[in-house]
Amino acid sequence: MLHTLCSQLHTEVTGMPFKVSDSFINDNQVVAVLSGGTEAQFVNLVREKKIDLKRPVYLLVSGYSNSLAASLEILSFIRQRNGIAKIMQHPKDTIFPDVNETDSLTRQPINKVLHSDKKWRLGVIGAPSDWLIASSVNYKDVLATMNAELVDIPITEVSSLGEVDPGMKGAEAIYDRLKEIIAKNKLDGITIRCFDLLKTVKNTGCIAVSKLNDEGIPASCESDIPTLLTMVACKKLTGEPGFMVNPARIQQDGEMLLAHCTIPLKMTEKHEYTTHFESGIGVAIHGELPTGDYTLVKLSGDMKRLLAVNITLTRCQYEQNMCRTQVWIKSTPIVSQYFLTSPIANHHIIIRGHHAADFWRE
Repeated sequence: MLHTLCSQLHTEVTGMPFKVSDSFINDNQVVAVLSGGTEAQFVNLVREKKIDLKRPVYLLVSGYSNSLAASLEILSFIRQRNGIAKIMQHPKDTIFPDVNETDSLTRQPINKVLHSDKKWRLGVIGAPSDWLIASSVNYKDVLATMNAELVDIPITEVSSLGEVDPGMKGAEAIYDRLKEIIAKNKLDGITIRCFDLLKTVKNTGCIAVSKLNDEGIPASCESDIPTLLTMVACKKLTGEPGFMVNPARIQQDGEMLLAHCTIPLKMTEKHEYTTHFESGIGVAIHGELPTGDYTLVKLSGDMKRLLAVNITLTRCQYEQNMCRTQVWIKSTPIVSQYFLTSPIANHHIIIRGHHAADFWRE
């Protein structure tokens, strides 16, 4: 289905047939983003001068295999370098919109969002995942701006567990090790390069991340530091645990599907355990969240741009071909356009309740 979509879109845009082997299509700069984890390949195309960021780039996506999520990170990478890009879900998406309107959704964070009298110690367990090409931070700036010290910890502190039980017993072992690391380093929050564990420990960090957030310890996966900082801001302002999500689909009516595998159980009304999506191993969580009021939040890596908008969770679903907890949200159409034109990278946070005003009121 994905290849059929890419073929249809590419043919209608360029008038030329699409080959699955094509990462980059002639002079039109149409890139088919087939799945998550491909962001670093895009960077290689730029370095090899097969893509010119001085010219518009079209990113073809589908609603499967984290295609949209990867495209958001790529789009942010392009915009950080003053390039122009557009995510395309339909051939009619070839017209580039005015991004000034969607940029207006984000603002310079106010002081109380960033500054804290308490000094936070945040562990970065393993380097950020290779696909986080638009999510870097400056450690000194984070300390000066948010009073948060980022502490690098080798991923071997966890992978030294060796291969563990593939089920819940192994997932709990990862959680126990992270608790030991938190205590040893006197940490207030963590982010972990979790995908490395799939090869070494043969289980996932999903359960550990979920439990830590339930306990009031902000925790993000993939060693995504801006997302962890967003969780810290949410915790300070609202006390709510955050659910780190990938946007997966955007509909024409403005509804969006968000998904990930690490939902804090306190946010769910029921849940079940399943496998991790990308690997099919270990333990992840399919959670059902109550419908109603939530807030969508993201702080940029340079801490100069903040999104905080009220949303409504309308329904939950479950499909095998994406991350395990899957929720549909509804907001204004401009929020959907923000994701297609000027997102703050891929991962965003949702918290319970309408709290957008708390992020702007001094």
